[in-house]
Amino acid sequence: MDGTSAKKSTSLETLVIQNITNTNELKAKLNDIIKTGIDYAYDVSSCLKTLLNSSDQDIVILTIQAVSELAKSEEKRESLAVKEVLVPIIETVRKEYASNKIELLKQCCRALGNLCCDCDTSRKIILECNGVPALISLLKYSLEKGNQFEDVKIFACKIFQNFAIGGSEFTESIVKGGLIQYLQKVLEMEIQKNDMNDDTVSTALLVLSVVNDNTPEFLFDEEVNRVVLNVLKETSNVEISELCLEHLHIQAEHDTVKTLLAKEGGLQLVCSRLEQLVQRHDAGELNAEDSEVVTVMKQACDLIIIVLTGDDAMHTLYNNGLGEVYVTMMRWLDSTNYNLLTTAILAIGNFARQDDYCMQLMHNKIFDKLLDIFEVYNKFAVDMQQAPGGVYPIEGVTVTKIQHAVLSALRNLSVPVANKRAAAAQGRAAPLLLNALPHVEDHHVAYKLLAAIRMLVDGQEGVARQLAENREALAAVARWGRAAECAGAAGEAPRLLAWAAKLLRHSHWTHILQVEGCITSLVNMLVSCHSVMQNEAILALTLLAIASLNKTTPQSEEPESDYEKSFITQLLGSEIGKHVSVLIETNCAKMPVEVAENLLAFLDITSKKNKISLEYKDAKLHESLQKFMDSRKDLDDTIMSCISGVIIAIDNGKND
Repeated sequence: MDGTSAKKSTSLETLVIQNITNTNELKAKLNDIIKTGIDYAYDVSSCLKTLLNSSDQDIVILTIQAVSELAKSEEKRESLAVKEVLVPIIETVRKEYASNKIELLKQCCRALGNLCCDCDTSRKIILECNGVPALISLLKYSLEKGNQFEDVKIFACKIFQNFAIGGSEFTESIVKGGLIQYLQKVLEMEIQKNDMNDDTVSTALLVLSVVNDNTPEFLFDEEVNRVVLNVLKETSNVEISELCLEHLHIQAEHDTVKTLLAKEGGLQLVCSRLEQLVQRHDAGELNAEDSEVVTVMKQACDLIIIVLTGDDAMHTLYNNGLGEVYVTMMRWLDSTNYNLLTTAILAIGNFARQDDYCMQLMHNKIFDKLLDIFEVYNKFAVDMQQAPGGVYPIEGVTVTKIQHAVLSALRNLSVPVANKRAAAAQGRAAPLLLNALPHVEDHHVAYKLLAAIRMLVDGQEGVARQLAENREALAAVARWGRAAECAGAAGEAPRLLAWAAKLLRHSHWTHILQVEGCITSLVNMLVSCHSVMQNEAILALTLLAIASLNKTTPQSEEPESDYEKSFITQLLGSEIGKHVSVLIETNCAKMPVEVAENLLAFLDITSKKNKISLEYKDAKLHESLQKFMDSRKDLDDTIMSCISGVIIAIDNGKND
């Protein structure tokens, strides 16, 4: 059928309806439209607009029902999304919600819900005609009337679901209108039943979910979050569990909700449900799709971890090492389920934010347990790299996730001095992590591995020596130090070198010089945005300069040692002059005095070498130093004299 004949047919159908004078025939026609629904071939919106204002209530109900059925079609919805259709329906709700016209109100809700589906035009008309308060009043009334208004209650909730999903403008209107308290009431009433209506519960939760999505910073009243937790306690429905977990996960961005879930038994419940879910899934007892079950597992695991990031919640759940959630996490370290294992490891990393907890975990051999886990999954990672096409019992992404989690926990456990000493004395951690470093390819894992090793090096000369003597590990550190696109690893690598250099003696400093890229990595850290890291780089370079530049004047006839040649070559290759100039130019006013003193010690040593002095001269470092000296009135005479000496040395630099 071409467009012209289609229009004629629609016009003819409209004309037929308009000319029906017999009420029964008109009802029959409307019933035919309702029955045919989205398959009804004609656009009769103009007729329906007229019939909505009929004085015959049966005709009005049937017309509204016809609108509801036709609005399921996107094409027909567009022609019905007009004030002439929406306003009469909303006015019917406004006038009739206090009566017992259940069927009329139910059809009004169905029609408005369908008209709002993926249709901003309908949503905006409802806003413009102040329809939100009328619909909220209807929901309130349906709650007061109880079971006889059950369908009205459900369909009213579905209106708000389709309405709010349009965006923050619509979400804000229902929040300001006070809808949330009635959704809370809906859920409270369902919990009190012997058998919750899953459709009602899921619809109410979906509205809350839309509010969360459109305004993720919004914090619901504590009672709302508590009732969602109570729904989770009562339901066995996978879909409803997922909605509850999703809501609580988003709300747990707020510390008050983390604390609520910790104190109200929320996490104990989640842990218990997770274990049951895993058991039933493994036994093939669940009707839900695997993807749904995995989603719920992930939501539950994520919720456990986000709650543990709250300090109050973490302390509550630890409970001196006796907390039910803490004990469960210890047990999950032996789980064969990767979700539970990863969650347990991440949980330990969060418990390990407190020094005394760290020491208790170390005493309980959890550090050793984590090393066992890392050893297993690092081997998986190495095997996968060497034979990428092989068949493995675990996915690569899971291997990476577990490695990342373990290293994060090991790093936190290594913060207390007592734990560093214990790890160094045991002698297992450093060799295991250092030998793993050359094989790591994922930058997230590298970042955590470098950080864990740095914590072990801190204050432990023996561990620093192990790093210096492991040429492959040093080469890996240098490689990650050059990985500018991987900010985390690139920042950790030079810090590890700097911390090690500070502990090493002269004989071991030379090991760092022998590995290409280590000096460049330290030089690059000079322009870090953190003064602590700048100072660490300066100190390390100064120590290496002392070890390497065994002559104090450029005029000495003593030949350069291999170490001196290597150090100078690497400094020049890393553009030391430009880096120091940038450091000074960008920190003239704010460079701490102690950092300035350390920098000048380095420049005093290195500027005595003609090749380095010329590099400084080309980078106009002497000009930068003059600006620095002129801008600072807080420097004492000794520092000023040292700056002047460096400037003179640079000025006197001559080409060979």
